[in-house]
Amino acid sequence: MLLLNKLSASQQAILLTSILGDGEITKCYSGSRRKNNSYREHFGESQRFYREWKQQQLPDLLYIRQNNLVSRSLPLFTELYPYFYPSDQKDIPFDLLPLCNHPLFLLTLYLDDDSLIVSKRFTSKQQLIVSPTIALYLQSFSKQSLTLFCEWLNHNFRLHFRVAKTSNGSGYFLRTTRFEDTMQFLDYLTPYVNELPDFSYKLNWDIRMKQIQQNYPYVHVLSTKPNRYFNELEMKQLMNDMANQVPVSEIAQRLNRSTWSIYAKLNAIKKGHGTSP
Repeated sequence: MLLLNKLSASQQAILLTSILGDGEITKCYSGSRRKNNSYREHFGESQRFYREWKQQQLPDLLYIRQNNLVSRSLPLFTELYPYFYPSDQKDIPFDLLPLCNHPLFLLTLYLDDDSLIVSKRFTSKQQLIVSPTIALYLQSFSKQSLTLFCEWLNHNFRLHFRVAKTSNGSGYFLRTTRFEDTMQFLDYLTPYVNELPDFSYKLNWDIRMKQIQQNYPYVHVLSTKPNRYFNELEMKQLMNDMANQVPVSEIAQRLNRSTWSIYAKLNAIKKGHGTSP
């Protein structure tokens, strides 16, 4: 993979995930004057800003032609073709996954037509309870490939996706099931909100919550956020306050949490669960 290694880690992550997701490596048909394969990714006008962002990350490889993100015929794509199309059908290139450790792999995988699903439930107290789920729509791949990919994804990024059934494609996709698992995934993506502000509603749960509240101005919108989940900033404040011997009751007030939830988190840390959220 000498040609691929000429790209930076972030560029490798974006390119490989794009081929895995919405993009494709075009075939070289017999009799064609082309010696090498090329890249092509069609998009709708509402997604143009995202494809412009991709092109800016790979300016020497990709360019936009009308509603397509494309490349010239290049030896790089000829090199990559057998990894993604071992039997002329797209599959997950497991041999290339060791090159996909950058958070931009998750970002591109997610933004290539995947979703932050929000379920809603009204209570008798005029409250709207909302619950977020990440769905990775990779149903074009077999259950066997998705299962292996799910195991790699969870191990490599310390995530908690599972294979779930769907009526589309091969019948399976990947999703989170718990609030804390969804937040753990979004924590990888929040740093890119400023680069992709039009996708802020998919990258930042607080922003999405504000949008939902605006859509339902006459009810109180609440998240299913469990007491045990602490985001990165809350963890830093908790550890800093404990180091400074701040009373637990005051820490709870600063974090807008119950005293019980603070004790529960501290107990989890003592049991060896570390300082992760």
